[in-house]
Amino acid sequence: MDAVTRLLHLLALGTYLGTTVALVLILVPAASAIDDPALQRRVLARALRPYNLLSVGALGVLILTGASSLTDWKRALGPAYGRLLWPLVGKLTLTFALTMVGTWLSFGLAHRLVRAELGSLPVEPDLQRSMLRRLAAGGWLAIALAVWTTWVGLSLGRAQP
Repeated sequence: MDAVTRLLHLLALGTYLGTTVALVLILVPAASAIDDPALQRRVLARALRPYNLLSVGALGVLILTGASSLTDWKRALGPAYGRLLWPLVGKLTLTFALTMVGTWLSFGLAHRLVRAELGSLPVEPDLQRSMLRRLAAGGWLAIALAVWTTWVGLSLGRAQP
C-alpha cells in the first residue's frame, strides 16, 4: 500500500472508530438521560446527521483503499498470492459484516430517527428507547468488528512481501 493510500485508510479507520465510540460512550448515554422523548429525539437527530455522513463515508473510504491495496498486493505476490486465500477470505468476510452492521446503524436506526424528527412525526417513547438500546448494542458490535478486522488485516500485512 503506498503512503497516500495507507494514510487515507488510517484516517478513515480513525474516523469510523472515533465516531462510533462517541456514539456509544457519549451520545447514547447523554440522550438516555433526557426524560422528554421529543427533546431526546431532537438531540439525537442533531448528533446523528453528521454521524451518518462520517461513518458511512469512512466505511466507503476503507473499502476503496483496502481494495486498491489488495490489487497492488496481488501483483507483488504473483503466483504466491494463492497461499493467502483463506486468511484473505476471513478478512473480507469481516469487512462485509462490518459494512452490514455499520450501514444498519446509520440507515436502519440513526437515519430513521433523523427523518422522524425532520418530518415532525409523532414521538413513540417505547420505540425510541428500543432504538437507543439497539444503537448502543449495534455500536459495540461495530467497534468489535472494526477492531477484529483491523487485527486480521495487520496480521495479513506481516505476510506481505
